[in-house]
Amino acid sequence: MSTLGLSGVFSGINTDAFVAKIIAISARPIARLEVRKVGLEGKISAVDSIAAQLGYLKNVGEQLADTDGLQAVNAKSSDTTIMSVSASSGALEGVHSIEINQLALSHTSVHDGLDDETTTLGTSNARNVNGMGNADATWFTTTANGAIYTFDFGAETDIDSVTFAASTSYSLNEVAALINVRSQAVSDYAAASVVEDSGTFYLELDAEFAGSLVDFTQSLTGGDAVAELNDGADWTETDGQVGTLVYTYDGVTRTITTGQTTSLEDLAAMINNDAENPGVTASILQYDAGSNQVYHLVMAGNETGSGKDVSIDAETTLTGFSSGSWTATQTAQDAQIRVDGYPAADWIERDSNTISDVLPNVTLNLLNTGTVTVTLSNNTASVKAVLSSLVDTYNQVADVMDQYTGYDEENETSGPLQGTYAIPNILTSIRLNLAGSAKGFLFGTDTYTQLVEIGIEFDGKGRLELDSSVLDAAIAADYAGVLSVLGAKATGASDDTYIQFSSALDSTDPGTYEVKIGFTGSGAINQAQIRTKGESVWRSATWVGNTVSVETDTPEAGLVFTATWDGVSSSQTAEIRVLQGFGGALYDLLDAALDDDTGAVEYTKARFESQVESLEANIERQTVRLEREEERLRMKFARLELTLARLESQSGAFSAMITSLDTINNWGNS
Repeated sequence: MSTLGLSGVFSGINTDAFVAKIIAISARPIARLEVRKVGLEGKISAVDSIAAQLGYLKNVGEQLADTDGLQAVNAKSSDTTIMSVSASSGALEGVHSIEINQLALSHTSVHDGLDDETTTLGTSNARNVNGMGNADATWFTTTANGAIYTFDFGAETDIDSVTFAASTSYSLNEVAALINVRSQAVSDYAAASVVEDSGTFYLELDAEFAGSLVDFTQSLTGGDAVAELNDGADWTETDGQVGTLVYTYDGVTRTITTGQTTSLEDLAAMINNDAENPGVTASILQYDAGSNQVYHLVMAGNETGSGKDVSIDAETTLTGFSSGSWTATQTAQDAQIRVDGYPAADWIERDSNTISDVLPNVTLNLLNTGTVTVTLSNNTASVKAVLSSLVDTYNQVADVMDQYTGYDEENETSGPLQGTYAIPNILTSIRLNLAGSAKGFLFGTDTYTQLVEIGIEFDGKGRLELDSSVLDAAIAADYAGVLSVLGAKATGASDDTYIQFSSALDSTDPGTYEVKIGFTGSGAINQAQIRTKGESVWRSATWVGNTVSVETDTPEAGLVFTATWDGVSSSQTAEIRVLQGFGGALYDLLDAALDDDTGAVEYTKARFESQVESLEANIERQTVRLEREEERLRMKFARLELTLARLESQSGAFSAMITSLDTINNWGNS
């Protein structure tokens, strides 16, 4: 806004103050709009506060409708050193005897052992350098005196008295077999083998113990020397060897390939880090079993149960690690139990010590063999806690409603929502719901039909009260009945033997329905009709065999029941009740009220927000108008000051002229 800096200089008027007063008077309608806006914002805040409380009450309704969650069960074991027990919702009360014959075990195998966990695996190895293109062709022929040799790997037992008959031809395979006869006899292992390298076959001898870094010697102890065996130059020695450990677990075979520098520690790590390890854990056990057998590789299956064995396969080439070098210290087996003496001549077997499929919703954790007693009892504390929460939360809702929609006589003030109807009507609907009978329940047939029967009722001020003694008595008399009146959902009943309720959907309206079924002379259904009790118009239903269902967009949509001919009547009728407990009804009511699109709360809030937007637009328009009016007034007063300034200037000129004329006149007279 542009102004001229001539405020009151010539007029003597304080134009700034004058304009401000005029604008202040003109701004009074805006102030009134601002007051209305603040009031509407207070209403919106009140709606939000009520919505929050209703949301809490909706959550309580959901908890009441969750009968599985409410039906908590205490589980107790008579001896927790033998077995612990836990139960989830849905478990049935009872006392059971559990006999544990054996625990489920995993398989464990322990290797014979090495002298050091860091020593290179495989054995010291000696290869004869005199190869052959054919392992079955004659390699050498002995003299008439034959030959007797001893082969030795350091401190290991000598492979002695390897006797080659006089004047006899031997192939590589025959020599290896002859040496193995003696190595099996003295040390129970096969020392010799024939290996192929680039098309040439060689005789190879291995030390007995893996990890033995020892020198190989051969010596003639009888007969005549065999040129191919006799000299040290005929052999090359290797400490450790490349080999494979092949094992199978749970139907999966894995091959672990070692190198010439692989140690026992390395082998254990290779097994554990194998990306396709089927579930085997390798570790090292230190125990001096003699004969340099101190460090033992342990292979254990991770899972329990029969068939989960770790087996060392025949394809293993790592010397000293064949299947005969392992001891199964624990065999995989299933757990075996009897429940209440059943089965008398057999056992219930499971592959785990955690068993959850024998007693419904009960988990048995087997810890030892023996017999324990399991006691399952209803935990009513959860029901009492939720009902107490219902009372407290409802009363909080009622208090907040009174605060925002009522009239405070003491302070003579009205709540911001007084005079509205949609919000207070929600509380009215809740009260009617909680004070009436549960939908679909029938007095005299169902144990409980109203909350007052289980200890919840309204006092004279419209607040809920819980009578714990009445609730305790109701639970003691019929615990299932209490759960039903609170949380029944899509369950039902019929008053007729031949027409029976089967199922309903959560979306099926609860209440009582009349059904009428027509039968042919042979007992086949030829007509099915249904209507809400009290209505006059029948609606058609469909049937397959004797199963009748309703799929149309009607209150009973999703209801399924069976109809059996009584053998006489051509038409049979019944009343079918679809039950809904107080929890589900409360939840549905509040879910609808709080719906973001169609709920009464959102409708009320949106109406106020629309009014606020309208006021803000009006305030903006009025503010722009005032700004323009202020600019107009200031320009008007500025022009006044300019006019006065010009007049002041002209007045001075006239005064000067008059003075000049007076001077001339006086001069003439003199």
